[in-house]
Amino acid sequence: MNLEQALNKAITNLQSGELLSEAHVRAAVVDPVLRALGWDPADPSTFKPEFAVGKRKVDYALFDQGKPLVFIEAKHSDVKIGKGEDQLFSYANNQGVPLLVLTNGWYWDFYLSMAAGRPPDRRFYSLDLRLGDNVAGYVKFLEQHLQKNRVVSGKAKLSAEDILQNNKDREKARDSIPSVWSGLIENREEMLIDLLAEEVEGTCGIKPSVSHVHAFLAGLRPSAIADPPPPPGPAPSPPKAKLQGFIFNGSRKECNTAIDTLTEILKTFQLENSQFMGALASETKTKTRRLVATKRIDLYANYDRYGHRARDLGNGWWLGTNYGARSIRRFIKIACGVAGVKLGSQLKLIDE
Repeated sequence: MNLEQALNKAITNLQSGELLSEAHVRAAVVDPVLRALGWDPADPSTFKPEFAVGKRKVDYALFDQGKPLVFIEAKHSDVKIGKGEDQLFSYANNQGVPLLVLTNGWYWDFYLSMAAGRPPDRRFYSLDLRLGDNVAGYVKFLEQHLQKNRVVSGKAKLSAEDILQNNKDREKARDSIPSVWSGLIENREEMLIDLLAEEVEGTCGIKPSVSHVHAFLAGLRPSAIADPPPPPGPAPSPPKAKLQGFIFNGSRKECNTAIDTLTEILKTFQLENSQFMGALASETKTKTRRLVATKRIDLYANYDRYGHRARDLGNGWWLGTNYGARSIRRFIKIACGVAGVKLGSQLKLIDE
């Protein structure tokens, strides 16, 4: 019986309601799975049930050349396996066992015994057979982390370490979300405000004011780090006057609108350096949109809604045009940085 068949049979046995003891779980679930993973219950040198650790016994100890590599503790299918963590780790203490498994048949929790932190911090994966719709995924994971040849070679441990580190990195990123979000709101991050305003305009045909967007975003700030609301007062005035062109290295170029100004600046920089547009594309792309792209369809994730706003720059590149004045000024500043041009001296903007 291969591993997929063993798992399907284990699920059927668990669903039957006839596994009335820990011994039943071990015989009908754990033993067949371990056998399918290459561990031979008939080989006492590698497969040691009821292995003595001090005055207590761990349900399974998997060995290679006299060295324990895996401890497995099995519980009744109705037991919440989290309660067995301390027991399992007490078995592994000072034994040098890399991998630990705690299961009640349905749930299989995998741990790195020598990782830092409390037992829950050392858990690198939880497998839930109750879901029942991902047997192929269960097979892949178990083969990577509990198959005999991978455990013996140390590959299972290395993979477990990678997963645990990735989990910790993701947790760190998750925990940073509230403070980063609060910073975006507090600093009135222009792209965020412009994106929301443009989505509103695309939905109802009217673009909200910057102050209204910011007030809404401020209401989403996490309460733990929220600041008191600002006192009522007049809405802030729009930043600066309209852009109507620029002066680059003494040459004056007048334009009708801010987006026309951005267009001509980008075309000018591209003439100076053929690599400019590619570098700018990398600096300004987000998950949902790009300032410039070689293909019109690549400018917007929602191309059907916004694709008509693209502008052909005539040099093999397309420009997205649905940006407010604040964003356009920011993009000009970024473009100057990419081009190595000093804004305010080499390039001066013409304001109305």
